[in-house]
Amino acid sequence: MPQLCYNTRDELVIVDLDKVAYIQAGGNYSLVVYITGHKTTLTAGLSNVELMIAKAYEKGTSSPFARLGRSVIVNHNYLRRINVLKQNVVFSDLEHQSLVLAIPKSLIRSFKEYIEDKYNK
Repeated sequence: MPQLCYNTRDELVIVDLDKVAYIQAGGNYSLVVYITGHKTTLTAGLSNVELMIAKAYEKGTSSPFARLGRSVIVNHNYLRRINVLKQNVVFSDLEHQSLVLAIPKSLIRSFKEYIEDKYNK
């Protein structure tokens, strides 16, 4: 089970990557949103979080996370719907409430193509 251990001077945060739906940028902070709706903030930019995620997975193991532009990293294991017209992505584990994330149209089209290619291989 891949996890992040994020340590600062004042706190230590353990992030269970298997339960993360998406991570959203907020300046020098990153908002981690779990599939249950629980949220936690990391005092690191999205680029640093992306590097930590890459290190959490062993070599030869593919990460389920994909970065969409400058603002969000998504876990495509929970992806259930991409709606280009409504410009949103729906995440669900099919047990809890679904999470809806608004994505700009330019990013959502390329993400939809990426997912199509991934599943058609």
